[in-house]
Amino acid sequence: MPILSVQNLVKHFPISGSSKVVQALNGITLEVEKGETLSLVGESGSGKTTVGRCIAGLIDPTEGKIQFDGQLLRPGHDIRSPGVRGRIQFVFQEPAESFNPRHLVGRAMMEPLKYAGLSRTEREARLAEVLTLIGLTMEQAESLPADLSPGTLQRAAIGRAIMTRPDLVILDEPTSALDPTARAEVVDLLIRLQRQMETAYLFISHDLSTVRFLSDRITVLYLGSVMETGAAADVFNNPRHPYSVGLMASVLLPHPSLKAPPRLKLEGEIPSPVDLPKGCPLASRCPFVEVACQAARPPSAYPAPRHLVHCINHDKVAEGASAGADQFARFREISDRILSVGLSAA
Repeated sequence: MPILSVQNLVKHFPISGSSKVVQALNGITLEVEKGETLSLVGESGSGKTTVGRCIAGLIDPTEGKIQFDGQLLRPGHDIRSPGVRGRIQFVFQEPAESFNPRHLVGRAMMEPLKYAGLSRTEREARLAEVLTLIGLTMEQAESLPADLSPGTLQRAAIGRAIMTRPDLVILDEPTSALDPTARAEVVDLLIRLQRQMETAYLFISHDLSTVRFLSDRITVLYLGSVMETGAAADVFNNPRHPYSVGLMASVLLPHPSLKAPPRLKLEGEIPSPVDLPKGCPLASRCPFVEVACQAARPPSAYPAPRHLVHCINHDKVAEGASAGADQFARFREISDRILSVGLSAA
């Protein structure tokens, strides 16, 4: 049984003074297995953060089901609700905004333990244990958030998230505000913590270099809909949806000897989330578009086990994208070296 199961998740935001709504999510279905990392990728506005906030109970979905470890999460739940408390945690993009500027960092890190019923002595012992895990000192824990660097504060935010030894951590762009060295430190920390604690991650990011390094599986979102889901290696090396190919081709290859893979031209205007088209949301921009794409949403197809794609021409897409597979393999090797250099610099 997966630790998290989301079925047909819909979230519409009403527009003040209008009968129309912003269709942020339109039937999202995904699963996260125990101890694995599922990454949500897509452009800004694709619905990645909205998915994470619905799961954490920060906002209520319009429709759909969210199950955590077999338990149905009712509307109005949050990460402090019975049965969920301490088992789901959230790490935000901007660490400085998620800490009370007047509270010491260590006090903020221990805050989740109050809801777990631990005594002060037990909370302080857990803090010392977690500080060792994330590589911070007690002196840093006794500092105010403004006295720490963004990278150090983000490590403290991750430490706060694992204080309760959760089963699932939702990470919303946790490295996008960091410099390369701090980003390498955080990536290495997340990998080590997952190996030690067997915690599942829902990793939300547009940084495909980091996503490639961390992910077991990837779900590609576009305008609130799932375009493709599969193992990280399959989505990177053999993308089957035109939008996935466009995302992969947008990666800046970190070496002058690497050439970008063939690009698909996604021309035309991005549809408004207020007035989405009836069929595939990419139909107005896709070079493979057919009449059937505009009439109805393409059905699910499985070109490989556990590799789902919503595209009736996924075989043609794969033929065009296969020429870039070797380049992405080299990109993977070089990005690994760059991460190692960043860790050495730290």
